[in-house]
Amino acid sequence: MIIHTMSHEEMVVDGRKDFPALHHKVEKPLREARREMIKMKQERIHLFNWTSPRKNNWLLLVHQRKAGPRIYALTWYYDRDGRINALHMAQAGMVFHIDRHVIERYGHRFDPTAKPLERLLHFWLENHTYSVVPVEQRGEGSLNVQVGMNHGMGLGHWNQGSEIVCVDTFINHGQMFNNQLDAMERMDMERMVRGLSPGQRLDFIAQFKRMYPEVIGTPGLAWLESLAA
Repeated sequence: MIIHTMSHEEMVVDGRKDFPALHHKVEKPLREARREMIKMKQERIHLFNWTSPRKNNWLLLVHQRKAGPRIYALTWYYDRDGRINALHMAQAGMVFHIDRHVIERYGHRFDPTAKPLERLLHFWLENHTYSVVPVEQRGEGSLNVQVGMNHGMGLGHWNQGSEIVCVDTFINHGQMFNNQLDAMERMDMERMVRGLSPGQRLDFIAQFKRMYPEVIGTPGLAWLESLAA
């Protein structure tokens, strides 16, 4: 069970022990979402709470798309002050530790009257796909980063060699400087492309190259070339 006295690394190890049970839990919602998509001819999202057998609290989001299903998992816990923090994780790969300050700032902007758990649910429903851009060196082996989300940007840090990005605070679009807005446009596009099927992704990138041949190969678009591989 995740508790606030654990390190972030220990939390990730503990949370990932739930994934075999988590995969079993989402089997039925996945079938239901697929039936609904076929019937209604549009993408479907199911979001629900789940307490694992190991007593961890999860918010599970099933997104049934034409390109195939996606599952997003967020586990949350109370810190020593009784405030909610969370971890956005998959069974492998990058993990995002979401500080209580992110959830509270988001709530003040979009859900000022909501209770803490309602704020977390609304935050997760609207912001469950992320992209990351390193900004500057923070210290030896550590980088300040910008984290692109649907409703704004997270600011935080990443210790190189670790798979954990710590998202420390949140700013909405109205609070961003011009350079942050430019970064958001790139991160929005990156998340959109990553959400496509492999065939759709290749078609989109091919069209982009035809429309903007002058920018292909520039350092700022190296990520786009990598998605085509």
